[in-house]
Amino acid sequence: MEPVGSQPALPAGWRWESFGGVQVGVPGDWGWDDKGLRLDAWCIKPGNHPPAVVRPGDGVPLIGCGVGVKGPPPGFLIKNTGWTVGFDRTDKGDGSSQEADRTTVRRDGVEVIIQAPKQMRDRIAATIHRVKVDDAGCPTSHRISAGPDLRPSPPTDVATLRDVTSISVCKYPLPDGLSTRPSAPRLLSSLRLDGAAAADEIRRIAAAPAGGGLDTPANCAPEVAHGDQIIVLLARSATRTAEVTMRYAGCVQNGFDDGTTVRRLTKAGVVPLVTGPNRVYGGFSGQPEKNDMLLPPH
Repeated sequence: MEPVGSQPALPAGWRWESFGGVQVGVPGDWGWDDKGLRLDAWCIKPGNHPPAVVRPGDGVPLIGCGVGVKGPPPGFLIKNTGWTVGFDRTDKGDGSSQEADRTTVRRDGVEVIIQAPKQMRDRIAATIHRVKVDDAGCPTSHRISAGPDLRPSPPTDVATLRDVTSISVCKYPLPDGLSTRPSAPRLLSSLRLDGAAAADEIRRIAAAPAGGGLDTPANCAPEVAHGDQIIVLLARSATRTAEVTMRYAGCVQNGFDDGTTVRRLTKAGVVPLVTGPNRVYGGFSGQPEKNDMLLPPH
């Protein structure tokens, strides 16, 4: 296994994408999509889709795509899925395999699926490496994954932050209380805001009304009340690095929380945090009419 920190050079015009403790380079113009729809239930909408990085979403219909077909699995063919890099967890050890248009690389409990022409597959596979902190500045694990009700510590009122220079926007899983599969509480995705974009985001969060919400505790069993994912912001300013959590996927504690105040989720504050790799495919908790308001467009 290659050591953490052994990072290969990123080809010009490419970007880093991370999942768990693994990072991979992809061309900078690739988009993002839901893994279930793109690779697992590909027959819902087969075709040469635009290149995309895909992560596990919130479930897809149980569809037997390619059942009974002889030859290479149809879901392993570019003509059905387009050029794709997909992430998932795996219980298998490190290794790699190739079949049809697919190369699969396993590192440190993460499976990276690459479907593209052979030369491109090889270039992407050559960038895969382990990390403890990814290119966006997000640690690959966080204490929140083991304590869904934890608040930022030390608390820092975001309204007092000055000269904010950057924000690492890190999405982590929370235990769902239902899965029988061993927990893998590591980074799901990340992005970074710099300069004016970071400072503006902190101002938008600080301007959100105090009180949190929208909460619907009667709609969830206690073991799943916090939802299955959370976003943690690491905001760097002239004085300190402050932590803010954004809960949006459960029935309790929804809102922006800086450890001193819980503020309501607003479209202005939420949208910059759930774009690109951090897109939320399953919607937000709370009143249904609020979901469309908070979710960014596809």
